[in-house]
Amino acid sequence: SPTQKHLYKVALTGGDITKVTQRDGFHGIAFSKDASVYVDSFSTTNTPQQVSLHKATGEQLTWLNENKIDANHPLKPYQQNWIKPTIASFNTQDGTEIFYRLYKPTNTEKQHPVIVYLYGGPGAQVVKDSWGGNRGLLMQYWANKGYVVFSIDNRGSEARGKAFEDPLYKKMGSVELDDQVEGVKFLHSLPYVDKNRIGVYGHSYGGYMTLMAMFKAGDYFKAGVAGAPVTDWGLYDTHYTERFMGHPKTDAEAYQASSVFPYAKDLTGDLLIYHGMADDNVLFTNSTKLYKHLQDLAIPFESMDYPGKK
Repeated sequence: SPTQKHLYKVALTGGDITKVTQRDGFHGIAFSKDASVYVDSFSTTNTPQQVSLHKATGEQLTWLNENKIDANHPLKPYQQNWIKPTIASFNTQDGTEIFYRLYKPTNTEKQHPVIVYLYGGPGAQVVKDSWGGNRGLLMQYWANKGYVVFSIDNRGSEARGKAFEDPLYKKMGSVELDDQVEGVKFLHSLPYVDKNRIGVYGHSYGGYMTLMAMFKAGDYFKAGVAGAPVTDWGLYDTHYTERFMGHPKTDAEAYQASSVFPYAKDLTGDLLIYHGMADDNVLFTNSTKLYKHLQDLAIPFESMDYPGKK
């Protein structure tokens, strides 16, 4: 499954592939120079990173950092309120398998609002059974407050092969959003979801996707929080953008269609945009250009900007 990562072995002459790691989750493997032993950095969604030393056969020799959640662990007091998310998949209308992660509150007898957390761009994977760091803790907090928390890896994301990523080529902001809408339609089938209170949140490419969701799919997303969003791909790094969008002169129409500006006029829900003014990756100009555009359209929105922050 693309939601887990394991160590396998196979003879140089081919033949059967054998899985060496056994615990479900994500294993980061680093072999010694002679390949006799390896270090395994392991985690799951609810298990913070554990580091162990193994023989090449998989036999564990010792813990380097067991990081066991015992009575003295700082996470221990919160464990009783933790929710184990469901990691599974659904099929889109065209038969594409999409993997999702779903945190559902303990009380499923009533309907709950939803936070859709997304990224959506190439070179990244959101849905995986690995420790999520601060963001994972934030999702637990949201779920504990009564939100359903939902994420998918749409077409274009990592770990599914080139054919899964290809649909984004010169079409950013289209097929990814189609898949995110399919995800919301899946949410509508769940009895504990309030389909009239589904919000969307993302940062960087996820901020871009949040804007596209609010501008192009307002029937599905009622509120959005866009962090450091790309608004015009002509303002982003050439080494990244031109790989996926072509050249802005020869592919000008694709750049225009992939910017958020043709769709901003259709914003109806509540939108918050936040950005660090010293961001040297997604330049602050991306947001100020959109601020001006929404102001010219007399469409209200909220913003929070951070002077000196990247």
